[in-house]
Amino acid sequence: MKKNTIYKVLISTAIAFQVGCSPAENTSFPTSETVSSDKRPNVLLIVADDLGFSDLGAFGGEIETPNLDALAMSGIRLTSFYALPNCSPTRSMLLTGKDNHSVGLGVMAEALGSFPMLQGKPGYEGYLHPETTTISEKFSEAGFRTLMTGKWHLGHKPEHQPSNHGFDKSFVLLQGGADHFGYGQNGGPALEAATYTEDGQLAEYPVGVYSSDFYAERMIDYISAEAEDGAPFFAYLAFTAPHWPLQAPKDLIEKYEGRYDAGPEALRDSRLERMKELGLLEDELLSANLTSLNAWDEMSSEERQIASRNMEIYAAMVDSLDQNVGKVLDHLRVTDQFDNTIIVFMSDNGAEGIDPGHLIARSSNSTPPEHKEQVLATISAGNVDLEKMGSKDSFITYGDQWARAATAPFRQFKGDTEEGGIRTPAFITGPGIRGQRIVDSPLSVRDIMPTALELTGVVEPQEQPSKENIDGEILTPSERSWVPILTGEAETVRSKNDAMAWELFLKRGVRLGDWKAVYSKAADAAPNDRRAPSSWRLYNLKTDPSESTDVREQHPEEFKRLMTAWEMYAKENGVFVPGPRKP
Repeated sequence: MKKNTIYKVLISTAIAFQVGCSPAENTSFPTSETVSSDKRPNVLLIVADDLGFSDLGAFGGEIETPNLDALAMSGIRLTSFYALPNCSPTRSMLLTGKDNHSVGLGVMAEALGSFPMLQGKPGYEGYLHPETTTISEKFSEAGFRTLMTGKWHLGHKPEHQPSNHGFDKSFVLLQGGADHFGYGQNGGPALEAATYTEDGQLAEYPVGVYSSDFYAERMIDYISAEAEDGAPFFAYLAFTAPHWPLQAPKDLIEKYEGRYDAGPEALRDSRLERMKELGLLEDELLSANLTSLNAWDEMSSEERQIASRNMEIYAAMVDSLDQNVGKVLDHLRVTDQFDNTIIVFMSDNGAEGIDPGHLIARSSNSTPPEHKEQVLATISAGNVDLEKMGSKDSFITYGDQWARAATAPFRQFKGDTEEGGIRTPAFITGPGIRGQRIVDSPLSVRDIMPTALELTGVVEPQEQPSKENIDGEILTPSERSWVPILTGEAETVRSKNDAMAWELFLKRGVRLGDWKAVYSKAADAAPNDRRAPSSWRLYNLKTDPSESTDVREQHPEEFKRLMTAWEMYAKENGVFVPGPRKP
């Protein structure tokens, strides 16, 4: 049987499995007037760390993700969902519904040393402002049990802990990353020491247990505890996979052995074809001008073997994440909570394209000079020893070639304001949602908070922009409830005049309708060349989703409108822009 045929059978099976027992069939929409305290739906928010746009089967991937695929196919796949280029700023927007600059994450804490001009500026503290109202606080006030496991990355001090932001129970990693088997609690040659807390107190991670296994199991424990009181729950399951270092259980790595021997370009081509079959992209857009992935042809056979193993490990990490989502879903089914649970899934940014050399440099920033040779030796050893790769002693990434394959047909990857850095896979399913659909209208991570609160009846329906505003003046970036889309009443909650904007590490982007302007270095500039000039470019995403053709000169009026929107956004949110604001 051909691979494409097998793939279609798997997807059809996923649909059949979900239809009939799926919450997608329950089209009655709960409102604050009709939802009683004992029947309010639960909310399960699942976040993957650095997952590529097409990694899941439901989004075109070949990695085995049957649990997530079934959820996605039964619900609404969101193909124009936007996060930020990096993790903690995205998480700040996710939990507050506000722009990252307005809640303290205008910059990542670990990057402040690289951007001295940002130090001391309001909104650039690197932690979530204690006074900010979070989604967990709103749910807690409404009588929900609020639970979290996984990556926090929003502050280290006691007052910054999840327990001080509305979570009743939490077991979290405070840093942005750690080894996945818990050996880094005392530090390591390639990573800073990992710090874990439970309910705000220092905690020990069980050494040797894989991260995705542990976070899912602890979440099941939290959901089970005190469940007899009948209170609904808000659960935030924030996996650290597939964030580097690439590590996974050995049996899962072996499962993918040989699957990626044809290289990144072949992987990208096959995924684009599957996107076409799934209706995720229009046929004519699949032949867009994509970045060349010819490095494979220049590699030796040994280098190809190492690169293939990198991708095999990455696939195993995604596979494990899916299996652990399945464990949580099974628990919900056994306890008769599945049909009454709204499930939202997303990745916090695009695929990680950092190269090993840059990783060594970045990981060594806080390492004493006398230890830097040890850092290099440790990471290099993991890069060349096939048996060691993916183990606790390996600190590797999979590089920009695989990342570009995962973000195609979009340009760039994590860290960039081009589509590949900020457009991520996402879906929503559950009671009150008309599922088995694909929605391509632009949506933001900021929207999740008002959407979840309205779906559960915690807040009243959000007032939509008036007809005059929709047809007239530019609206500054704001959160929007998706309820009109989820109930099938509308296809979009944003118009061509409703702005979305992003800024991080001085890189910028703004979107109005199908038009998007990006301020960054040229695509051919070296990733670490800080002297390379940046400039504004204009793209029409409807005809050019890969942002391959700058049309600024051909459409000056559209560019002017986008710059007006950008100025409004920057002023409203206190965005620091060095030098003149005007382009």
